[in-house]
Amino acid sequence: MNSGPVTSRALSSAPARRGRIAAISGVGQHRPIVMVLGMHRSGTSLCSHILSMLGVDMADRIPGPGLQSSGPDNPRGHWERWEIVGFHDHILDLFNRGYYTPFHDFALPAAWWADPRVAEIRREMVGFLETRMGEGPFGFKDPRTIRLMPVWHQILDELKLAPKIVLCLRNPAQVARSVTARDGFAAEMGEYRWFIYMVDFFRYTGSFEVCTVEYESWFDKPAANLEKLQQFLALPWQQTANDLDVSISELIDQELRHDDSQRREARYPLVRSLYQLCSDSERDASARDRIDAIVSQFVRFQQFQRPFQHAFEESAALAARLREVQHETAVALGQRDALLGERQRDHDAALRAVRAELETARAEASRAELAALASADARLQQAEEAAATRIEALRNRVAGAERDAHENRLAADARAAELAALRDELGTARKVARAALAALRGELTSPPGPAPAASRRAGWTAMLGRFLSRTTRRAAPNG
Repeated sequence: MNSGPVTSRALSSAPARRGRIAAISGVGQHRPIVMVLGMHRSGTSLCSHILSMLGVDMADRIPGPGLQSSGPDNPRGHWERWEIVGFHDHILDLFNRGYYTPFHDFALPAAWWADPRVAEIRREMVGFLETRMGEGPFGFKDPRTIRLMPVWHQILDELKLAPKIVLCLRNPAQVARSVTARDGFAAEMGEYRWFIYMVDFFRYTGSFEVCTVEYESWFDKPAANLEKLQQFLALPWQQTANDLDVSISELIDQELRHDDSQRREARYPLVRSLYQLCSDSERDASARDRIDAIVSQFVRFQQFQRPFQHAFEESAALAARLREVQHETAVALGQRDALLGERQRDHDAALRAVRAELETARAEASRAELAALASADARLQQAEEAAATRIEALRNRVAGAERDAHENRLAADARAAELAALRDELGTARKVARAALAALRGELTSPPGPAPAASRRAGWTAMLGRFLSRTTRRAAPNG
């Protein structure tokens, strides 16, 4: 990598003017274009801001699209060319590799840049650059560029542009932490994405001039980073050194660093090794050879991922279709609920109208109803009094009937007692009769003699007398 001053490809410091197509493609020597690259959350926005301060045309709009001010994730602005970002997102979406999707870290299809759809987008990008680039220093910043460098190779050749690449490097552990905080990715995914970006960077930029600027150095040694950029891009500072120091101190806010002192190293050894080699690549020539070996091995490894990648994409497609069906079902249910709600509202309105009419009718008929109720109450009272009279008469009759029944029960008991007495007397009479009959038979059959005959006659005669006496006493009270 070359980070020293450049003479034949130094950037012009003339004011930028638009519409100078001939200045790009009509010259014999390739014209430089500054490309600020690096993994997201690696200080690319800060570097682009500083390059703009040094005179490079880096952005037309500081806040993001549709925003009036910078967001909390980049308080000083993104300093991106949102048109180029849009082109990049369009290409990534063609192959289901959008930044905020889980497929972004998969390799793009083989020879993806030859796809006619990509060619159409490339022509739009060429047209944008031809219209936008003037004669002054021009550049852009977008981390996505790393994944799409093959199409930029074509653009650079077509427009005869010489890329001056600034690589913004940051500790992958801090990148993962920042990406997790901003985009909600898991820390492991953040480190893996940093690794993918670095692999693609060294895979596609081997023949370009590169200047590595470490994010941490902006806060520890800002002057060294600034001098490196000025030498690499041949950007003189036209004001005093004191003005430069003031400007840099204003742009580099220590409070915006937000590093986590507890996470000094990446979790994965391979990520830590690649980060160390990236830091040493400008000072140690062998570091670049080791980086190239890692890149070569990982590209081969990605070929083994393709079956899993296809299976994952198929599963994701089915899941997406399921979400669509669920959404369609939810929409249909929502429409049904809306229709039911509308009908319910109509029903409630009709019910309220009927109730209002009923209340009106009740109000109009209240007086007549009250009079009728009063008359009915009077009749009811009369009927209750008549019923009470009848009930009292019935109660008296019932009481008399109960007394008569009691007397009848007493008479029946007396008759039953009398009947029992008569039965006793009848039994006694039968005994007397049997005794008299037996005595008479005895007189007839016994030999003559005065004493026995007289004795038997006296016995049954006495018994008959006692019976007649009892009968006479019992019949006397009723006589």
